[in-house]
Amino acid sequence: MTESRFETAEELAQRQLDCYNAHDLEGFLDVYAEDAKLYVLPGGTLIAEGREQMRERYRTRFELDKVQAKLVNRMVLGSRVIDHEHVTRAGSDAVTQAAAIYDTHSGRITAAWFVSE
Repeated sequence: MTESRFETAEELAQRQLDCYNAHDLEGFLDVYAEDAKLYVLPGGTLIAEGREQMRERYRTRFELDKVQAKLVNRMVLGSRVIDHEHVTRAGSDAVTQAAAIYDTHSGRITAAWFVSE
């Protein structure tokens, strides 16, 4: 694993949000641990495990959907961050309410849980 340049959970969450909105796939993935796990709530279904699965999942979201997430509220609880976001796609006026919970360790996001309306 590469040496992390991020110190706090909040910095990690912000960096991945910035890269998400810039559609910077490699910068986005760099914030996550090599073996990071992504889940969807409710139910806790695993939707991606590791950067390679994440790369395939987010490539479409960045290149075709041109997603954008606007931060509405953020809570930081030690090594965890909870973000409330409004998510949009290019060419659509629809706004999706979403929440993301990030668990961090050793300067990387190790797991994330997502819920949306």
